[in-house]
Amino acid sequence: MTAFGISILHAAGLITGQAAGLSFVIAYATGLDFGPVFFLVNLPFYALALARIGWRFTAKSLLAVTSISVLTTLAPQAIRYDALHPYVAAVLAGFCIGIGVIGLFRHGSSGGGVGILAFYIQEKTGFRAGWLQAMFDVVIFSMAVFVIDGKAVLASMLGAAVLNAFVAFNHRTDWYVAR
Repeated sequence: MTAFGISILHAAGLITGQAAGLSFVIAYATGLDFGPVFFLVNLPFYALALARIGWRFTAKSLLAVTSISVLTTLAPQAIRYDALHPYVAAVLAGFCIGIGVIGLFRHGSSGGGVGILAFYIQEKTGFRAGWLQAMFDVVIFSMAVFVIDGKAVLASMLGAAVLNAFVAFNHRTDWYVAR
């Protein structure tokens, strides 16, 4: 779901926040492919994951990021996005990525980057992961104005708001306990 959402954003010329957003900004600015950039941007966060969360979480997150990197690179070969309205693409991608992020969190993993930091902080302090991600997004969107047009930035901000609200509302450890 996360890779599908990211591929929608890419096809519409949009971005998102967090490490994926940083990867989009770098990819758009340099012309490099998103997948490898996303993989490389996430490498430093594994040290935090390993030191603070553990091997299992780190390994699962590395597998998730590698899968997202590969699947977003392959998606345009399997799916055509001929007519994507930017705002529809942004909202749909926000929900898709949010569903994927929640699935990863619920299974003790992350889609990398700020998600790893957000997961750790939420587990230790209770501060909602979605809100931390939203703060990082402010920085990403400030950089994005230099690589994509203003309308795309606005549509991207809508998608990120949908994603972050979805994660903030749904990522609650008290909902993960079978009763």
